[in-house]
Amino acid sequence: MHKHDERFELMFVVEGTGSYNIDGRGYQVKRGDLMLFNVGVLHDENPHASDDLLLYSCGVEQLKFEGLPVNVLTPRSHIAVMPSGECYDEIRHLFEQMWRHVSAKKLHGADIGNNLLNVLLLLCRSLWIENTALDDTTEVLLGQRIKDYIDDHYKEDIDLKSITAAISMSPFYLAHVFKDFSGYSPKHYQSRRRIGEAQNLLLSTELGVTEVANAVGYDNVNNFHRIFNNMVGIPPAKYKKYWLTGQAKA
Repeated sequence: MHKHDERFELMFVVEGTGSYNIDGRGYQVKRGDLMLFNVGVLHDENPHASDDLLLYSCGVEQLKFEGLPVNVLTPRSHIAVMPSGECYDEIRHLFEQMWRHVSAKKLHGADIGNNLLNVLLLLCRSLWIENTALDDTTEVLLGQRIKDYIDDHYKEDIDLKSITAAISMSPFYLAHVFKDFSGYSPKHYQSRRRIGEAQNLLLSTELGVTEVANAVGYDNVNNFHRIFNNMVGIPPAKYKKYWLTGQAKA
């Protein structure tokens, strides 16, 4: 689970299906869906993608629409996934043309790519205005409230009992609401937040594995190793070595 603090990200599902968590909400995505990752929004790909999943993705810095902060395409209260519908072919063509012009590195290629990107973003904004309504049901707002609490306290020793006490909800109802909202149990979401932050610290700081484990809330380093390996598929030290050097010991 990670976020981008300097850019907006747009992803387009060309083929296949997958499962994503965006800002704490679970989404099942399919061919033609557009995923909108506003700046600073936590997101995570779940390991349930189909074998034929193909995505186009681009990051955008200094995106600005009237009435919205920089690098934000939609308000937080709106869903982050929408279908492209009859615009599927047009959007796919725009992505492919952008890549062709930018990767060719010919005269004015970057300028052409940027102009195509502007067309793509305006098209996405138009689609969103036409097809997306406010999603502010009571359970969605409760789910967001639970998520915000866990985000603020995920490094602490919290559990279902302490969360329900803080939010004044019954444990059963809280677990049900959050599972529907995010696709995770509160404990699993907390673990993914911890491991996502651990991945960031391993790659962006000089902290050792034990220091990283402590920084994200784990007192037991062995427990941190086990959970990290289960979620990421590789031990933390090997993960750091692989991404920083391109090599990992067998």
